[in-house]
Amino acid sequence: MRIYLVDDDAALRRALREVLERAGHEVRDDANGLATRRTLGDWLPDLVICDMLMPDAEGFEVLRTVRGGNSRAKFVMISGASGELSGFLDRAPLLGADAVLKKPFTPPDLLKLIDSLFPATSGAEEHEPCMR
Repeated sequence: MRIYLVDDDAALRRALREVLERAGHEVRDDANGLATRRTLGDWLPDLVICDMLMPDAEGFEVLRTVRGGNSRAKFVMISGASGELSGFLDRAPLLGADAVLKKPFTPPDLLKLIDSLFPATSGAEEHEPCMR
């Protein structure tokens, strides 16, 4: 599966990329949401995982870009926001996100969520499980 990861936290991006690649996924990542149009123009992911709060472009802007480009990619919004800001994360499904994952989360949490978004269906091409 092709996964596009957008998060301004370089350490988190590296860690998630390692987990996802070890699970057999092809991953591209960007540190900011402004690169989304360029990346999506060159590469069609199956899944976009995006941080909600970034200095240059919020996750909701990335979500609008993905959905506005008629992408069929699934979209997972992630965030460590707390307090009043965490209410914005609750709006993500209403704006088109397929799932929300609150930080901190574990690699198994992420892989389980991915598997739930891409269930194997009878008669269709089977999705290889993320967890090995």
